[in-house]
Parts: sequence; structure tokens; C-alpha cells
Amino acid sequence: MRRLVYIVGLILLSYPHLMAQITKTNSFQRVKLPDSISAKLEDAYRKSTGFDSVNAGKNVWNLINSQELAFKNGLYSFKGQGPHFPRRFFIYNKGKLYVFSSNKVNKFLEEYIECIKLLGLSEADRIKYLKRISNYLQEELGETYGAEIKK
Repeated sequence: MRRLVYIVGLILLSYPHLMAQITKTNSFQRVKLPDSISAKLEDAYRKSTGFDSVNAGKNVWNLINSQELAFKNGLYSFKGQGPHFPRRFFIYNKGKLYVFSSNKVNKFLEEYIECIKLLGLSEADRIKYLKRISNYLQEELGETYGAEIKK
């Protein structure tokens, strides 16, 4: 019995430390967005996927640095709450927002060229984002997110 109490005591004493470590490395932490940006993302998500009120504007991750939780210029991913919602991404640069409406390669390329022009992305950012977006599109290849259920 003493041994059990001792083990439970050790677990309880190390619990805060363990939770701090888990939180520190948690890749599912979300970026904190201004409400105005969050609302725009929710609206864009509804238009591109047909899903209403799925909290997409709150489920945002930095695609360049997953540990960065402050909202600033960069490339981001967002999606509805739950595993069956497709991911989308957007770029924020100097106060301007561009939300991509598709994960299909041909449509994406058209949108990316438009995004570069509208946001005035630097050459370094264009290359950095394109590398990550290429990985992103590869990750999305073949994902259906329950599309057959929606029909």
C-alpha cells in the first residue's frame, strides 16, 4: 500500500512538469487571431466548403513555424472543428489577407500568382511559402474528409 501511495505521489508531483512539457511541444496549439480576421476566415471557409459555423476561424496554425502562436505576416492553415473538415490555407502580409479557396493544384497555381500580386510578397517569402505549400498539397493528396458522407 505504501508503495502505491509513493508512486501516486510521484505522479502527482511530476504532473505540472509533464503538462508543461506536453504544452511546450504541442503542435496543435492554435494561433491567436484578431476577431476581424477570424470572421473573414469563417466566411471564406463557408464559401469554399459549404460548411456553416464550424469554428474554422479559430482553428489556425502557422505553417512555417508551428510553435509561433502570435499572428503576424506568414503562411497559415485553418479548418473546421473536427477531423472530417478539409484544411485550407491563407497568407497574411502587411495587413492584407489572401485566403485560398482550393487545394487542387491547377486552381492553386492560379490563386498563388494572384496572391503574389495582391500582397506584394518578397521573392524570399514567395520561395519559402511555395516550398511549404508544396508539402501541404502533397499531404492533402487523396484526402476526402468524409465527402462521401456529405453527399
